[in-house]
Amino acid sequence: MADAGKARSAAASDSSGIADSNRSSLGFGSQAVTRTNPPPDQRPLVAPIYASSVFCPRDFEDAGRVQTGDGYLYSRWENPTTNLVADAIAELEGTSGGCLMYASGMSAITSALLTFLRKGDHVVAPDTCYAAVLSFFKEMCPRLGIEVSLVTTNDIDAYRQAIRPTTVLLYGETLTNPTVDMLDLAAFGKLSDETGRHIRTMVDSTFASPYCAQPVRYGIDIILHSCTKYFGGHSDLTAGCACFRLASDKRIMLQMRKMLGGIMSPFESFLLHRAVKTLHVRMERHCSNALAVAHYLESHDKITKVFYPGLPSHSRHDVAKRLMLNNAYGGMMSFVVKDGFDAARTFVEHLRLIVFAVSLGGVESLVEHPASMTHDPDALSLLGEQEVTVDLEGGLLRLSVGLENVDDLIKDLEQALAKV
Repeated sequence: MADAGKARSAAASDSSGIADSNRSSLGFGSQAVTRTNPPPDQRPLVAPIYASSVFCPRDFEDAGRVQTGDGYLYSRWENPTTNLVADAIAELEGTSGGCLMYASGMSAITSALLTFLRKGDHVVAPDTCYAAVLSFFKEMCPRLGIEVSLVTTNDIDAYRQAIRPTTVLLYGETLTNPTVDMLDLAAFGKLSDETGRHIRTMVDSTFASPYCAQPVRYGIDIILHSCTKYFGGHSDLTAGCACFRLASDKRIMLQMRKMLGGIMSPFESFLLHRAVKTLHVRMERHCSNALAVAHYLESHDKITKVFYPGLPSHSRHDVAKRLMLNNAYGGMMSFVVKDGFDAARTFVEHLRLIVFAVSLGGVESLVEHPASMTHDPDALSLLGEQEVTVDLEGGLLRLSVGLENVDDLIKDLEQALAKV
């Protein structure tokens, strides 16, 4: 065995092709630069981080094969660690067309919009969705000659009536941000077929995660996520992804990603892949905690309204029961504190366990005030004279329910509400 090991070592070479037995003739600088060969394959249980920006083809023919998608040359194009987590997410999302990773959720969303929209196109989107997406529709689309119609959130008839001959994209959110309304994915997915031509459907499913909903089951073409949220789950990375029903759409977006350069880094890909392995365990707790918290808030006399699809009082509860998976309704909710902004502020400032911060989907519970933190009403005055129907009440708060003991969460809510 020792002789065999020596033989392997002697035969080994670095990436420049210099055999180990000849390295003693190299100068100090050359030795430092060229010692790059990886260790022999030891079949690690956990996949390694491929931090290399460059991958070396074996020969000219190999370089040609890589150009057609068989292998790796440059990490701005593709990277093994990043592709590993992409494959894992595609499998969980159920998208046979694959998945592409991005440096953030907004990188994934804007890349998708820029890939499939061009001058003269028309988009139909909901009037309540992530504020940065609304800003893109307002500020970027007019520059590109793209028209956008905002319709009442998740009103399928409104989508249907807004479709024009130039409509090429229908955009939605599985659960809307920040009002946690529920999109009828089944009806939304049929809108394209009703027109007799192909209109792409694109859904941001960040609030749901594939544990609670898989839009591809209903024919949705592209499913988007801010992986910073539930996929990452620990508030320690930023990432996004686009999952595809059709491999042809993935190929088109891959070319755009190469040009725009929005790929996720190998280091964060490693963190995300580790987190994805526990998504099902975390989501089960997020959802059970959220349901208990929603019932508590709904029963409190200082809360006038709770938006959570798991409550029978939710306007889309029947849709949620029909479409959401695992008898789970997600960890996100919004609610309105009686007496408006001042009462909401007093409530938030007296919370002890629940953290006042933006973002969502982490192990810790987070509360934010959309009207002043993420959904400035001025930013919702979109697209000229087009009316935006969303009403972000001054007392509206958004709550991302974490993994703490649910009794402790309810006690924290109770003591803070007592101060109002």
